[in-house]
Amino acid sequence: METSVIYDDNLDLLRKGARWIVNQGGQYSGKTVNILAALATLCSEEVGGGVTTVTSMSFPHLKGGALRDFEMFVYPEFKSSIRKYNKTEHIFYFKSGSILEFKVFENEIKARGQKRKRLFVNEGNSFNWMVFFQLDSRSDQTIIDYNPSIRFWCHENIIGKDGSYLLISDHRHNPFLNLSKHKEIENICTFAKDERGNIMKHKSGEPIILSGDYELWKVYARGVTGNITGIIFPNWEMIDVNDFPEESDFIFGIDYGYTNDPTAIVKIAKIGNTLFVKEIAYETGLSPEQIKAILRANGFTAYTPLYSEHDPDMIKALRKVGLQNVFPARKGQGSVNAGIALLKTMTVKYTNDSKNLHRERGQYVWEKEKDTGRSTNIPVDKNNHAIDSIRYPVYTRYLKAA
Repeated sequence: METSVIYDDNLDLLRKGARWIVNQGGQYSGKTVNILAALATLCSEEVGGGVTTVTSMSFPHLKGGALRDFEMFVYPEFKSSIRKYNKTEHIFYFKSGSILEFKVFENEIKARGQKRKRLFVNEGNSFNWMVFFQLDSRSDQTIIDYNPSIRFWCHENIIGKDGSYLLISDHRHNPFLNLSKHKEIENICTFAKDERGNIMKHKSGEPIILSGDYELWKVYARGVTGNITGIIFPNWEMIDVNDFPEESDFIFGIDYGYTNDPTAIVKIAKIGNTLFVKEIAYETGLSPEQIKAILRANGFTAYTPLYSEHDPDMIKALRKVGLQNVFPARKGQGSVNAGIALLKTMTVKYTNDSKNLHRERGQYVWEKEKDTGRSTNIPVDKNNHAIDSIRYPVYTRYLKAA
């Protein structure tokens, strides 16, 4: 199959016995497919090569990501080297005796099982640290990949250790990406340039930005770790979904998506000053009946409050289908910043299956002054559907208590 330098670099490091290979990559760098191809190459070559495990935060995430990539792009090229594919268990048995499995581990206890030759954690920034620790300690070699929107446990515990290697890639490393997509990624941010085409800079060294989001450009166009100082909620913590409270006085929040944007719904529990959040929906085109079904499937009752943005028509439509406890969120001048300030007084923990909330958290930033590049106290009004669905109920329900 056609591969890129990402394949070559990972295969070379694996053959040399690297203990940890960290693939930090921007959008459409092609890192996942090339890593899978490198693993398949070794599985086909090594006689009795042991077990290679590919995992991710949840099975839907794994199925729609790494497993689909393997089935579409890698499996057809290595079919002659594979003796059997167990589609039920998602295990590929190679003629060499090697095994490549796609498997999810819901918690730390389930990660304490078998040893393996190699481990590949896809999108590690959405993965629980203790689950990773248990899997990694039972693996001879480990590969991690992720988009570097925010720092996470890999930066603190893996990068820089003896035996670890950091590979940074971006869309320019993917020769199979069409030109329009390359341009789209580059145009996340537009810079002022001189007559020679060089990016012009402020005295501080920061580039002069004409339009767009520089932090997002660094992450998705260059594979550079996002600047945590620009992120509004840098200290939120991801937890295992099983650590979400089973019993509590739950409240729900909703941000309507209408036609193009997604409707975001969250379930919230507050214990002391700790806020537990679980994303239960993030979809476009949800009808009132579908919203009702999602809420009911997640423990919503006739006595549970649902706080929504101010939209009398949507509130009326939800009440019409039987959701009587829908309340408009507290609103007024400065309510967005006041809601953000209130959230910052709390310890916020969100479940590791809240993938869209996790992504938004890494992209929800303060606006920057064009002249200086410094952060303001005005939030950028995008990447905030799930964030708003949290802010509405928290600001409305807990402001007086705070």
